[in-house]
This record gives sequence, C-alpha cells and structure tokens, in this order.
Amino acid sequence: MFRSGRNPWVRTLTVASLVAVSALGLSACQTKPDIRTQSAPGADLLKYQTFGFVEHPDTDKAGYTTLTTRYLKEAVTREMLARGYSASATPDLVVNFIAGSKDKVEGTTGPSVGVGYGRWYRGFGWGVGIGDRDIRTFTEGSLTIDVVDHARSELVWTGTAAGRLTKKVLQNPQPAIDKAVAAIFAKYPRQPVVAPSPPQ
Repeated sequence: MFRSGRNPWVRTLTVASLVAVSALGLSACQTKPDIRTQSAPGADLLKYQTFGFVEHPDTDKAGYTTLTTRYLKEAVTREMLARGYSASATPDLVVNFIAGSKDKVEGTTGPSVGVGYGRWYRGFGWGVGIGDRDIRTFTEGSLTIDVVDHARSELVWTGTAAGRLTKKVLQNPQPAIDKAVAAIFAKYPRQPVVAPSPPQ
C-alpha cells in the first residue's frame, strides 16, 4: 500500500493500472520462436542435388501467388543454394510451405499486483491492489517448411517455427519470414557450404 500527501491509506485496484503493468512486462520480454524439425527415417539429404517448389504451395490457397509465398521462396532459395543445391525445373527435392495462426490464452493463477494514480471517491491519489489472476490473449503464428522427395512424393524433412505475432510483424512480414526460415534451416541436416546471401 502507498500513502500520498493528504490522502489516507488506500486499497484501490484499477483495470488500467493492471493493463499498464502487464504491457510493460510483455514489451520487456522478447522470446525467440520455437523451432521443431523432423527427418524421415533413413532419409539421406546429402544425396540430393537439385531443388524446386511445389506447383501450388499451401500459402497460395487463393489460387494466385501471394506475397508470403514470394518471400518464402526467396528465403528458402538462399538457404538451399548456400547448402550446395541447384535450382532446377526437374528437381530432386520440392519444397512446400504451410502457414497458420491461432489465438492462445496465457495467464497466472497466483496473485497479481497493480499500481496506479487516479481519481477515487475522495480525490486523487495512488492506488495499489491485488488480484487473483492475470489473463492475456495473443495470436501465435506458425510456419512449416516441408522438403519432399519429388520422384517418390515422400516427405523427407520438415521444420516448423512458431511464435507470437506482433503488430510490427503483421505490418512488415518479410524480415520476420527471413528470420524464421533461417532459424528453421539452422537445424537442416545439410549445413551451408557458403554463407547465405543477404536478403535484397
């Protein structure tokens, strides 16, 4: 509890103060995307030499090439070329993209504390209060890259990046896509033979 000037001791909890504290906590915490990868049993990704893309990636459900697909193709091409693959119209491997999002809820069940300054029934002053729970909702985005044996139509490797979608990412997605693709390919079994070229 706080005492300010002539105001008496108060036990005031405001929604605004809790929101402000929560927002500060979120802005101070930057988390990296969660990366998960899996190789098909017995898959030898070193034997393949060329790559391309599926004719209709999952990110083109509308029937035309989206900007997301274009950014993904550019980023994956950089990573595959760096690993010694060559682009081909009749490739050994073809790549598909799957993007999605879902709303998630997070919170704490323990006590939460909020502090704020504002008007109360006797005037203005500081207020502090304790709440039972702190619940927030956010949108999580995911990107999956599938690498498929073209001749056999079999998945040989897949990688997924999942993380919180922010307003900044939604307004300018290309840098986030470049970083997500690089993070996924950092766990690809065939490592770069040259450094990937920087995004244009």
